[in-house]
Amino acid sequence: MEKDTSPLANPALGEIAQQCLCLHVRKTARLVTQWYDAYLQPSGLRSTQLHVLVAIALAHTVPLTRLAEVLALDRTTLARNLKPLEREALVEISPGEDKRVRLIRLTERGYQLLEQALPYWQKAQEQVRDRLKPSQWEALHADLRCLETQVP
Repeated sequence: MEKDTSPLANPALGEIAQQCLCLHVRKTARLVTQWYDAYLQPSGLRSTQLHVLVAIALAHTVPLTRLAEVLALDRTTLARNLKPLEREALVEISPGEDKRVRLIRLTERGYQLLEQALPYWQKAQEQVRDRLKPSQWEALHADLRCLETQVP
């Protein structure tokens, strides 16, 4: 026999489905990620990989812990995401002066692939931007930046 949900919980469940910011941000993020991945497919990169490579390229050489902070990832997830990039010789991971520190940098191949992927990213970005009014685009970015700086 199925367990009945408390009648008191039903309104709360409906509120979650309709109003939960986390749910809607994550759902939208998955859809947008799929959109960018489709455009990036000819480069062989996924959007998540592109973002890691961009962050490394901007930093030149970066400790794993700092890269995890920049990308808002835990170190274990980042380390797992770096493995295929290292296997493909897109990144190089080496020990720092302190052996506990791992330094990450792009290889020449990583820079080349990033350069090849850039037009595909630009096309995806243009297509997403074209679906919103300029004021919506700017407001969305402002709202996301606000949340990024205030979420613990």
